[in-house]
Amino acid sequence: MYSKFISETIYMEKCVFCKRFTSKFAKKGKSYMIQVSKFLNTWVCLYSFPSFMYDIIIIGGGAAGLFCSIFAPKNLRKIILEKNGSLGKKVILSGGERCNVTNIDISPEDDYFGENIKAVHGLLAKFSNYDMIEWVEKHGISTCIEDRGRVILESGKSKDLLDLLMRESTKNNTEIRTKCDIVKIEKTDDIFLIHKASGEIIEGRNLIIATGGKSFSQVGTDGFGYTIAKQFDIEMTDPYRGLCGMITREDLSELSGSTIELTLSVFDDRKLLYDEKGSFLFTHTGLSGPLVFNAVIKLGEHLRKIGIKESQQKAYFAEHITIRLTFNEESMTKKVKSFFELDETKNEAIFHLADLKPWDEAKVTGGGVKLSELTNHFESKKIKHLSFIGEVLDLTGKTGGFNLQQAWATGYVCAKGFEKN
Repeated sequence: MYSKFISETIYMEKCVFCKRFTSKFAKKGKSYMIQVSKFLNTWVCLYSFPSFMYDIIIIGGGAAGLFCSIFAPKNLRKIILEKNGSLGKKVILSGGERCNVTNIDISPEDDYFGENIKAVHGLLAKFSNYDMIEWVEKHGISTCIEDRGRVILESGKSKDLLDLLMRESTKNNTEIRTKCDIVKIEKTDDIFLIHKASGEIIEGRNLIIATGGKSFSQVGTDGFGYTIAKQFDIEMTDPYRGLCGMITREDLSELSGSTIELTLSVFDDRKLLYDEKGSFLFTHTGLSGPLVFNAVIKLGEHLRKIGIKESQQKAYFAEHITIRLTFNEESMTKKVKSFFELDETKNEAIFHLADLKPWDEAKVTGGGVKLSELTNHFESKKIKHLSFIGEVLDLTGKTGGFNLQQAWATGYVCAKGFEKN
């Protein structure tokens, strides 16, 4: 934007207004949003000219970050900084790349996990699953309802929604930058300084962390948001794996690839933790499918409550956790029936949990920044103008569109908070 004022490499200059020295660089013909700008042969820093700063910096260009940028006041200058080469990777992958936008039937107590589930009621009152469907369809994208209440794009193309999100974000005065490798974040004089690996510093009055969790690294998540929370002494629930497969002690490789409808029950000794009927998949190492993914979230929440750390999990699983499968005669294959020696008098099989699939295979991260640390608009109570939205929060949903709905809703509510400022 200010490249016409930059004609040489800069290493150290003094602002004529605040007398502050800064050492930044710019390449001829291209501005890197440096701290010092050359204007009419006079160096002035962004502290002296706040109009050079961004009003809102959003780190993370996923569902939550994009949606927040769309609904924040248009007069505020916004920028999204995305680590990946493209935005919205989880949006693209959701629903098998058909985009599981939300779920038609949401019950906070049944479908979400975290320390403050009651907050979900207030969140959905401000931006519900029906609000999301209406917003999508208002922009010409039709949806349909499939099994388990999943709301899917009728076109079957996740890219349709991502294109809409990016288009609306740009229309709302948002600059989007990809391949942003952030190495440090500082706050000084009520201004956030975002240091990039290139040496560039981006400055803004408000910072929103929408970086996702630490699981499913193929979409670029690495736990960076948790690092920022710890830096600013914001209390968190220890992250745990969610929506991933189970590894059993028993060898089930002979059944790998077999899908069946059954009832899955998970026990901690004699205590029943989870008991639901649904679609189930045998794998080379154990168990998978939507039913198992949801059981893992429930198990992770249970382990958090009783204080079992990740390093203690395998030992705890070996001593306490068992899995029961209850088969239905109608849906049982001959292969499964033969393997478990099932008949009219026996329709159950018991397994022992050895471990969970690794972090890279977990679709979401449980735990995160505690909602009690944040205002109703997800701003930190300790650090003014610092907000957290999306998966980085201690608010995790089952598989089926619940986590995307959390992202839309937290992004929307955070954005609306700026209207009052």
